[in-house]
Amino acid sequence: MKYALLLVLLLSPSLVFAKPSDEMFISRRKQQEALVLKVSNSDTLLLEDNQRIKLIGVESIGLPSKKYIERDEKGNVIESPEDAFVSLEDQAIVFAQDLLEGKKVRLEYDIDATDANGYRLAYVYLPDGRLVNVELLRMGFVHLRISPPNLKHADKLRAAYQEAKKEKRGVQGE
Repeated sequence: MKYALLLVLLLSPSLVFAKPSDEMFISRRKQQEALVLKVSNSDTLLLEDNQRIKLIGVESIGLPSKKYIERDEKGNVIESPEDAFVSLEDQAIVFAQDLLEGKKVRLEYDIDATDANGYRLAYVYLPDGRLVNVELLRMGFVHLRISPPNLKHADKLRAAYQEAKKEKRGVQGE
């Protein structure tokens, strides 16, 4: 009987050595390196492999304002004077883009792997070791949103928020 079971297992390697899916492999790993293609919001990234990442512990203050192009009756663009005011949302997205786009980053995962919208949840580290989630909070470009069970860096996030509040930076300065 033992030999028959062993023979079945040897002849059916897919039963024993099934390859885990990429999702299972990533969720077991606590870190991953990736190239950031695009920053779609101050708290959301698109990676080279089309994976969408939402930063843990922060929430965007909103999307940048849309620029409307005015046209005359012939369809030509009417030049308007440059507006000296740059919204905080515009500043936040530009800061995040400068910080991340085109950079190889290290993603660190916590307990919950995804959010309700299917985005992967991660802490994102720059090549120089800075934690992006903290940098955005420190500059006041995002809101603090700590959600259990993802509490690994909650103290660092709170400290960055307090610094922005004390220095009246960004949204904390309003």
